[in-house]
Amino acid sequence: MIGHRGTRYQFDENTLEAFKIAINQGANYIEFDVRSSKDGKLVVIHDETINRTTNGFGKVKDILYSEISKAKTLMNKSRIPLLEEVLEAFHDKIYFMIELKEYGISEQILELISQKRLKNSCIISGRDLGELLRIKMKYPHIQTCYNITKAKNPDLKTFLTLNSVEINLIRPDLISLSSERISSEFINKCHENQILALAWNFIEYKNPKLIIKKLINMNIDGILFDNHNNIEEIAKLVNKR
Repeated sequence: MIGHRGTRYQFDENTLEAFKIAINQGANYIEFDVRSSKDGKLVVIHDETINRTTNGFGKVKDILYSEISKAKTLMNKSRIPLLEEVLEAFHDKIYFMIELKEYGISEQILELISQKRLKNSCIISGRDLGELLRIKMKYPHIQTCYNITKAKNPDLKTFLTLNSVEINLIRPDLISLSSERISSEFINKCHENQILALAWNFIEYKNPKLIIKKLINMNIDGILFDNHNNIEEIAKLVNKR
């Protein structure tokens, strides 16, 4: 059970408060996104800009973190945290799934993870399979997750046609896919090649629990939940499987 951006229900996503809620409710991992500010700080935020989630304005890459930190999130008036803050706050409470939202920041992230001795506590996620492969070559003990939903090389259709030899050349430890696109064919393809299959994107469903139950019955390996209030029921469904 993975807290997608911590939680996206009643709390602002990708904030320390959202991560605390997910952890307190029983998540195994928290997932969050990382970008670089104008001054090279590793900032925990999903979007290219701070417009949607805060009262601020502008692209993350064009703003100094000292200015980003002054912006307040819209629901809970929280601050956008740095990656280092998140790792320091929760390193002894939870595992981390770190999504690369831009090219060229992975080495800085991995140096920080190594410095804090958290290589065994982190999964690095992204859409650029080449970058994930480079990470795996340099840091073989770091787990990688290929977010295939909008990826192009390979995309989902191509992945499903690859044979085991071809998959072994590119094999990530996990593959995540948007929930509405998941099929038994995808899950079986992952499992045949010792890859864990994850599902995300439940926030737009009227009754996400029904979809989650269906996916668990299909033997999905992990759920990136958006609503922390669903964790207890997800755990019950998993335990019944």
